[in-house]
Amino acid sequence: MGPIDDWLAQLDARYRRDLTPPEFLKAVRALSARYVERRADLAGRSALDSPGKRAAFAAFYAPLHFLTVRGIVGALGADATPIDRLVDLGCGTGAASAAWALALPRVPDLVGVDASGWAVGEARWTWRALGLHGRPRRGDLVQAAERRLRSSAGSRTALLFAWSVNELGSAARRRLLDALTADAARSVTVLVIEPLARRATPWWDEWTTALESPALRADEWKLDVTLPPPLARIDRAAGFRRDGLTARTLWRPARL
Repeated sequence: MGPIDDWLAQLDARYRRDLTPPEFLKAVRALSARYVERRADLAGRSALDSPGKRAAFAAFYAPLHFLTVRGIVGALGADATPIDRLVDLGCGTGAASAAWALALPRVPDLVGVDASGWAVGEARWTWRALGLHGRPRRGDLVQAAERRLRSSAGSRTALLFAWSVNELGSAARRRLLDALTADAARSVTVLVIEPLARRATPWWDEWTTALESPALRADEWKLDVTLPPPLARIDRAAGFRRDGLTARTLWRPARL
């Protein structure tokens, strides 16, 4: 069994032992509905507001994010970009940054920031389960990004925003964009990953224009990825009929 398969088995044991299969599938569907049909609720109520939804996120959606990021990083050539510090802003359970870190020839120092204390604990567990070491902490995504951008000039630092900018309010998102468009931010590598659906990212064109530079890439992805059997079984049972992993990205490597 490889490290990813072992991680999936640990997730299954960690999160599904207290839920029957119907209960887990109900939570998977409910979390999907929260992010799609009931997206307007996110500003005032966490999507992870019950044990079932937290289990669904950690044991199903986070591994999908891992696989998506691994595919994107390889396609962008981000696995060849030298990085000493990878800062995962809105880290969730740490799966996205883990995928990028494991793809690099030299594992970087991992830092995670999330507003959820539960997520911070899970990021620590995820990194440890995958043989990584890092320092996740609870905090405000935008404030953390501003601090990092002020202190990281000239260093080989990458900022990762994986499915996190879409959950910000408009004022916080504007602050973050202002920070990322400041001249000092050009010396930091930035990767923004969001859902392909424009309903979740009505601000995307504004960000693409504001971040415009010769190095910027804006892409839409449909990755032909064979899901590991445990994830494929959940996907089919939940009725999703997924034929690929999708996302959109903004990738801006550091200006040397």
